[in-house]
Amino acid sequence: MDAYIPPVEQTSGSGERWEWTQERYRNGMFSHGISSERRRLGLLESLLDGATRSRITALGLKPGDEVLEVGGGGGSVARWLAGQGARVTVTDLDTRFLEELTDHGVRVLRHDLYTEDFPPGSFDLVHARYVVMHLPDPDKAVARLAEWLRPGGVLLLEEPASFPVIDSPHPAYRTIMRAFRTHLERSVGSDTAWARTLPVPLRRAGLVDIGLDARIQLVSGGDDEAEWWRLNLEQSRQAIVAAGLADDTDFDAAYRELASPDFHDLSLAVLTAWGRRRAL
Repeated sequence: MDAYIPPVEQTSGSGERWEWTQERYRNGMFSHGISSERRRLGLLESLLDGATRSRITALGLKPGDEVLEVGGGGGSVARWLAGQGARVTVTDLDTRFLEELTDHGVRVLRHDLYTEDFPPGSFDLVHARYVVMHLPDPDKAVARLAEWLRPGGVLLLEEPASFPVIDSPHPAYRTIMRAFRTHLERSVGSDTAWARTLPVPLRRAGLVDIGLDARIQLVSGGDDEAEWWRLNLEQSRQAIVAAGLADDTDFDAAYRELASPDFHDLSLAVLTAWGRRRAL
């Protein structure tokens, strides 16, 4: 099984690609109630946090800055920001992995960036990682985030794109990555190609001093990236098989590739874009 099955496009009454509900993400394949989800998020943090910290530092984070961390997940970025002396607010649809951050002076909020507001001009830095692509109108979400910046404040987005994995030379990995992408687009509604449009949405939101960085994560058999992928796949395996996008033999073959010391390939592309709200 190797054919790419395109996602089912839906249009809501508002003109968006589909109707947003918190449950679509919070209770779906990335639910914090899944026993392996904390481990999956921890692996993602270990893979991405170094680049995130370097970029935030380069953008001029200062002690006392008001910072919003959107979709805080396991909380590693918010914890680090607080350690740099920032005044941090971290949000998520499910905050069970974030509550301990209150001991570090972090404000933890259950908050939906797509439907709930902050007052305009609230923050010096707004950061979101692997969040915006999951919304029905990512450009609208960017515009909302930009409104919450103070004059001179910075919006920083880090979003993945799936194009490196769908043409892999490894047949089992290629098959299961295509199936996973289709399932993600259908079940959560994620736009796995949206990151490729960056940094254009930031300019449309009125930001200036735009910057862009792109890199491709690498994956080798048995490393943290491979284990992160195995957990992603295992959490969605039953639904993918039920939908006929792949079968159990495809999963087993992909797991063997991901565990093999001879396996070396590309993982996701990560596009990082930033822009500053024009100073008064």
